[in-house]
Amino acid sequence: MTLAERLRHETRDLHEQTEALLYTEPLRTGTLTPEQYRHLLQVHWVFHHALEAAIDRNPDFFQSYRPDDRRKTPWLESDLAALGVPLPDSIPDLFAHWSPVELLGAAYVGEGSMLGGKVVMHYLQQSLELQPLLPNARFYRGYGSETVEKWKAFNAILAGQVESDQDNIVEAAHRTFRAYHTIFRQAQSQNQALV
Repeated sequence: MTLAERLRHETRDLHEQTEALLYTEPLRTGTLTPEQYRHLLQVHWVFHHALEAAIDRNPDFFQSYRPDDRRKTPWLESDLAALGVPLPDSIPDLFAHWSPVELLGAAYVGEGSMLGGKVVMHYLQQSLELQPLLPNARFYRGYGSETVEKWKAFNAILAGQVESDQDNIVEAAHRTFRAYHTIFRQAQSQNQALV
C-alpha cells in the first residue's frame, strides 16, 4: 500500500466527520446560508494561513512542493473581502512545533480539499441565496485545470518519503482533521460573539 493509499484509508473516518461538520448536508441540498458560507471561508483561512506559514519555515524540505504555487490564503482573503467579512483570529502556533514530515501530513489534508473544490462550487451555486456572492469567488475554484497535475505532483512527494516517516505523516493527518474541528468551533464562537 502506498503512503497516499494509507492516508486515504486510515483517515477516512475523520475525513467524513470533518466533511459533515463543514456543512456537507446543507451544501448538497442547496440550503447553505450566506452565514454558513462566510463561516466556511473563515475556517479555511485560519487553517491555510497557519499551514502556509509553517511550510514557509521549512523551505528546503518543501522545495518540490512549490508552496508559492499552492497558496490558498490570497484566494480566501479576496473572497472574504468581497463579502465584507473581516479575517478571523489566526492561530499562529497551530503548526508551529510540527516537523516538516508532520507538516506533510497536514498538507495532505489541505491538498486533498482542493480535489473537491469543483464539486463544492457546483453545490454552492445551487443555493439561490449564495448565487449573488459567487461570480468572483476564488477559493472553491481551487487549482482549476491544474488540479489533477498538482495532485499527482503531491503524490510524488508522498511517494518519496522514507518508510520510517510514514506513521508520523499519517498521524499528523489525523491531528490535522481534528484541528479543523477546533478551528470550526473557534470561528463559530467568534461569529456568535459579534452578533
